[in-house]
Amino acid sequence: MKYWFVFFGLFHCLISQAEDTAETSKMKKTIIGVKYFSQMMGNVHQNPSRYSQVLTTVSCNHPVKIMKEISKDGKEFVLYGEDKWNFVTVGPYEGYMMTDYLSDKKNTCFEEEFPKFFDGLNLDINDLYYWARLYDQYVQGKSKVRQ
Repeated sequence: MKYWFVFFGLFHCLISQAEDTAETSKMKKTIIGVKYFSQMMGNVHQNPSRYSQVLTTVSCNHPVKIMKEISKDGKEFVLYGEDKWNFVTVGPYEGYMMTDYLSDKKNTCFEEEFPKFFDGLNLDINDLYYWARLYDQYVQGKSKVRQ
């Protein structure tokens, strides 16, 4: 019987400590602006990595809310993963998008310039997802190969 009380006491302490840790790890999230997706198709990722799970797919000129997180000690986080990813909200999803794919103004999009051609492709949601995954794999920037 004595061991039961000791076990119950330890279990209670562990549970309350886990709840305290979960509360302190929460960050306050605020919107700092709206940007527009600038590529043909792209994804909102669960983590700041092009290989992480996809939460949703967006197309060109889709508005994206840029968020910042503020920790309990007042530190602000806007960019992640070597300053290449923004924390964003798209509809009900909160995730990460590459900063290079976001712009302050609406863009001239392929599907808006050539709507008959684009509609003639008859892309379904699976096609959009795979095209967006392809865009995730593009490496942008200058080549580091010596010329």
